[in-house]
Amino acid sequence: MVLLAVVLSASVLAGCSSAPKPTVQEPVKDTLVMELKSDISTLDPQYNVATISGVVFGNIYEPLLYYQNAEFVPSLATKWEISPDGLTYTFHLKQGVKFQNGETLKADDVVFTVERAKNSPYMLIQTEDIEKATAVDERTVEIKLKKQYVPFLINMANDFMILNRKAGEQYGEGLKSNPVGTGPYKLKSRLEGESVTLERFDDWHGGKTQIKTATYKVISEATSAVIALESGTLDMVNSTPPISRKSIRQNPKLTLAEVPILTTQYLPMQLTKAPFNDLNFRMAINHAIDRQKVIDVAYEGAGQISTSVWPPATVGFSPNITAFPYDPAKAKEYLAKSAYKGQTIEYSIGYEGARKQAVLIQEDLRAVGINMEIKLFEQNAWIQDMKTGNYGISSINMTVSPDVHFWNRAFHSSSINTVLNFSRLNNKVVDKAFADGLSIQDPQRRIENYEIIANYIKDNAIVVPICYMVATPAYAANLTITQFRPDGYALLRYMSWK
Repeated sequence: MVLLAVVLSASVLAGCSSAPKPTVQEPVKDTLVMELKSDISTLDPQYNVATISGVVFGNIYEPLLYYQNAEFVPSLATKWEISPDGLTYTFHLKQGVKFQNGETLKADDVVFTVERAKNSPYMLIQTEDIEKATAVDERTVEIKLKKQYVPFLINMANDFMILNRKAGEQYGEGLKSNPVGTGPYKLKSRLEGESVTLERFDDWHGGKTQIKTATYKVISEATSAVIALESGTLDMVNSTPPISRKSIRQNPKLTLAEVPILTTQYLPMQLTKAPFNDLNFRMAINHAIDRQKVIDVAYEGAGQISTSVWPPATVGFSPNITAFPYDPAKAKEYLAKSAYKGQTIEYSIGYEGARKQAVLIQEDLRAVGINMEIKLFEQNAWIQDMKTGNYGISSINMTVSPDVHFWNRAFHSSSINTVLNFSRLNNKVVDKAFADGLSIQDPQRRIENYEIIANYIKDNAIVVPICYMVATPAYAANLTITQFRPDGYALLRYMSWK
């Protein structure tokens, strides 16, 4: 009774007090809804070719290390050593790391990851020079190479995600729908063609993140995504169409970012199919396109005319390669020398957002006498057609690890039908230069070596370089993003609500 009296007395005194009532603070938001311009193809990081899938599973899985701002940053490995002969890499794993199935990260998981990657055609270029991986002890992994491979650390960074052996053996090919990683998020649900939802993994070795649940909604029409952002249905749009950027900048509730990225846009041409097997025809296309107009109109200036295919931030980039000048008169000269007879060529696109650029290119080609038809395909079907060579000309936004060597996925003969050599380039000079670059330690000599490839691509008009791209994500003004990936997307761990 005494205690009750004290409590009642305190309540009465509080009621009579003239002190202001305490402000009730709203709880910090812990959910996030974002747009994806197309559905993901897989959640298996070893059987993926689409950047959009990596945007999602990059939150579920982690690599041994990250390569950020020209530096290597520890992730699942705390440190690493390279043998004097450059053939053995030893990685020391972080202690106490948990997978999302409760398993503890061990060296054997890394060994399993490497072994499985060696059997994937999508990982061939990253694993072909690995002789074997060995677990020295539970937290030490040794990877031996067949020969010197200068970009090996970059190879193991960012996209070489570490799998759990138990989950990999349990699910096999089913890992594409049952991902198990060490990252801060795990799969909650997926509605094919509609959405993917991730939920926070509270046992993540990096500590709890602020965002508890994140949903990626598939919205293929960019304008619709912006409308959803402006109405508050979406919290973030990963790429904004040029027509929307002015209104976004003027909206105090939104933030528009411009992020330099490692993405290059170019037009691959199927070199074994007429009329693209004709060098004069390919040269005509390269001179016919006004690249600056494409950047200004289709991307509202968010880009830079590209010279080489790979962007300037790539290790091995040469400033000595120049861009094709826009020259319709020269394009007509080349066209007159070609075997082209006025037939209609097909320009394939894999998402609606590529149409505006395609229309501009269509106009430029028509002006010099080339007839072009634009065809839109579902993205997965489009990728399959590109891989098998079932197309004429298309548009690619290519993001590759920041070393020129990894562009062999797009231009080495071994990548025909299996990876990203959509042009089906098969040339011994190019193949040899890619091979030679693996053991050249001197940076300047490596640049000179890869100039051989860049010059061959230009002199033979293998593709049509368009621009180095700038990402333009837009998001709620009270959402903080501290870091973006080299492809312009952001991992959930770097996001938080104010």
